[in-house]
Amino acid sequence: MEAAKTLAEMTVIERRELIDFVASALEGTSKEARVHGDQQSALNSYNLALAIRGSAAELATGDLRSAELLLQQGISLVAASLSRSQGPQLH
Repeated sequence: MEAAKTLAEMTVIERRELIDFVASALEGTSKEARVHGDQQSALNSYNLALAIRGSAAELATGDLRSAELLLQQGISLVAASLSRSQGPQLH
């Protein structure tokens, strides 16, 4: 198994793939939230996906600190959505 890399250690292609993956996950989160009637979460996820996609070229090649912040926010938003959708678990 390959060790995790920082954005600085990734190639431009790897960064673009990560950016696309996070943006796609946010778009999916947005659709899911909309289905469940959570319009605010849907808008937050959708707008963050747009921000990431809109600046993908710059994020992948230059401004790594901004890329890191946007990707962290995106991943956190997806994780929060997943934890909400799973709800309380009874065993």
